[in-house]
Amino acid sequence: MTDDDEFFPVSCLRNFYFCEQIPYINLVLHVFEPETESMVYGREKHLRFNAQYLPRGIRVEKVVTDVRLASRRLGIAGVLDALVYGVHGELIPCELKHSSSSSARPLLKDVVQLTAYGMLVEDVFGCVVKRGVLFYGEDRSKHVVVFSDGLRRLVVRGVKALRKMVEEERRPANRSLDRCGGCWYSRVCWGHPPPRTKV
Repeated sequence: MTDDDEFFPVSCLRNFYFCEQIPYINLVLHVFEPETESMVYGREKHLRFNAQYLPRGIRVEKVVTDVRLASRRLGIAGVLDALVYGVHGELIPCELKHSSSSSARPLLKDVVQLTAYGMLVEDVFGCVVKRGVLFYGEDRSKHVVVFSDGLRRLVVRGVKALRKMVEEERRPANRSLDRCGGCWYSRVCWGHPPPRTKV
């Protein structure tokens, strides 16, 4: 990586835990999905963050949206949807998703992304960040994520894998076939409509 590219976007780390092909297409082939109306809507909604996105029990002093974060130690950078300042000095990173969680638990890719932001907040603000919040707009579910050692290791492991991917310029062998159907990148990944998976 060059000095200009010393940070991996947190979004690439999130995509790595969804399908390894996407960060390869972004970082090695330099192909990116065009911005859609839903992306624009989601970004605008992030800037209208309000306390209804938070679980009860989190007392808010103030909220800052669109928080730019970067850490040379971690090798990642990104824009956090919202940083909540709790009444007792706690900093709580929050991410808003316009999709649904599809289950009682938040999606792994989102949990890893939020954990990465928690670690970035620690590095930038010089504090300990214990938890964060994921809010899914479609089903309005709220999830408090505790940043365990295991989740932190997933962040570090993902960054190492991204660095190796870029250095070797080798396409990952893993393909998440069950996720290809609605994925814009399938046309790049396969060069044609993806094969149908067995039901």
